[in-house]
Amino acid sequence: MFSVAAAPASATEITASTWFPDTYPLVRNGYFALAKTLDQKSHGALTMQVYTGDSVLPPGAHLSGLRDGIVDMTYHAGTYTPSDLPADNVLAALGISFNDSMVLTAAVADFYLNDKQMQAMFRKQGIVFLGSYASPSYALICTTPVVSIEDIAGKKIRLPSPVHAAWASSVQAVPVNVPSSEMFTGLDRGQLDCAANSPNDLKTRSLWDVAKEVTLLDLGQYFAGWQYAMNEAAWSRLSEEERQLLIDTISDNLVVMTEAFEQSADEALAEAKDHGVTIHEPDDSLKGELDRFIASDVNEMALDVAKRLDVDDPDALIDRFEQTYEKWEHLLADVDRDDTDALQKIFHDQIYSKVDVSTYGLYGSSQEPPGGSTP
Repeated sequence: MFSVAAAPASATEITASTWFPDTYPLVRNGYFALAKTLDQKSHGALTMQVYTGDSVLPPGAHLSGLRDGIVDMTYHAGTYTPSDLPADNVLAALGISFNDSMVLTAAVADFYLNDKQMQAMFRKQGIVFLGSYASPSYALICTTPVVSIEDIAGKKIRLPSPVHAAWASSVQAVPVNVPSSEMFTGLDRGQLDCAANSPNDLKTRSLWDVAKEVTLLDLGQYFAGWQYAMNEAAWSRLSEEERQLLIDTISDNLVVMTEAFEQSADEALAEAKDHGVTIHEPDDSLKGELDRFIASDVNEMALDVAKRLDVDDPDALIDRFEQTYEKWEHLLADVDRDDTDALQKIFHDQIYSKVDVSTYGLYGSSQEPPGGSTP
């Protein structure tokens, strides 16, 4: 660890970009909090310069910009670049069926750090995966009430993934593929009737100014891509001490960030009435059709994504990931979700303590992922 000392004459700086606004939990409680903790723990020896919005990179360029070394670290939404991140997109297709963001954040970090097939995908791109995220469950944020199958028919809905789009088509809605950064404008101008996103966006992106109807239809969680990944050359330039500090700090940060993400959704829903927003529960027709779609179509659609993107042995990939998710359901089953220290200890002991920073992500070496999982 870094020893207590005066701030160094020169520091190592990591440049980072995430296209969310400053108030977004993945920024405020993610990147900004990570930068602050790194600076404190290193006594100024390791710092981060965080760029937000599209000041450096537009949303869809956070993989190519990272790969090309425009910045050292990014957030990236994996479904924006499916051909570059094929295995990630197969797993992201399962997102509509998950509803526990702490379990999912842990499972994705564990799996993406350890699975050889995932590591090969990152290595091909020249990037080093460091940390995951998982949104709170998505809901429908609309300009008119959507409660039943009859209500949703014909509605233009912004959706986060091809699987969500397929569900929308199955209920005669019209899926619209635009970045989440364009939801406000689309709803305001009538180009969208609804946006499927986490309820925290009512507040963090002011959607409650343009959409006054929210339906708590559980559309699962989004976790594609990564919260933290580095350009391989930038990662390799860090000393082992710096890499260890970064890994340890990310481990703790993921817990705090995920807690804050869930809390932000709860707070936005609690405050929504004050902004003229009506909260609806879906009726049995709408909820039942979603349940049917998840039970009968989701795994097959994930396999279709794999076929289209030429992913090797997708059945085994999905099985390994589902086993990891089940492992984390068990590990967190009896943990008080309000006990941040207990959660951080599990993340550290079960995931990040196993990362060997002397070899991990150093693609010029003969490194293997920490757990050595095989495709």
